[in-house]
Amino acid sequence: MRKAALALLAVALVATGCSHEPGTSGHGSASGRLPDVSLASLTGGPAVDLGKLRGPAVVNLWAQWCTPCRRELPIYESFYQQHHAVVSVLGVDWQDTRPDDARSLARTSGVTYPLVADTEPEIRGRFLPKLVLVDADGKIAYEEYVEIKSLDQLEQLVEKHLGVRL
Repeated sequence: MRKAALALLAVALVATGCSHEPGTSGHGSASGRLPDVSLASLTGGPAVDLGKLRGPAVVNLWAQWCTPCRRELPIYESFYQQHHAVVSVLGVDWQDTRPDDARSLARTSGVTYPLVADTEPEIRGRFLPKLVLVDADGKIAYEEYVEIKSLDQLEQLVEKHLGVRL
């Protein structure tokens, strides 16, 4: 009975995005670069070669089945609308087996920034949502499993870790 309860708790934590990758605090750490792979557009645009991505850039790993991810989409869209001339934004639909649902969610959420699909997954991770900040040299300056809850929170992280003034 106790094992079943622990298993249910673990599933609940993962499903709600409340867990961090083992071995990290869940708070920012630089860990090299994004993988050198090309990911297909989720919305019909050009593929994106992650290894060639140069910042300042915000990369949001999300999936349509992730409740915190769904709440974040409008915040990332607001950030994109206000700051796309200074910071690029890329959404990565991560390990999602229902791309039609992801496209539908993006459309109904008003997302206009580029979206790609990482079905394999090529980007290392264990939980969602995940924020990755990429600097001008293409290096990961910051990454965290976090639900972005406000535009101000995202702006502060970008300014602090990418050194840009918004």
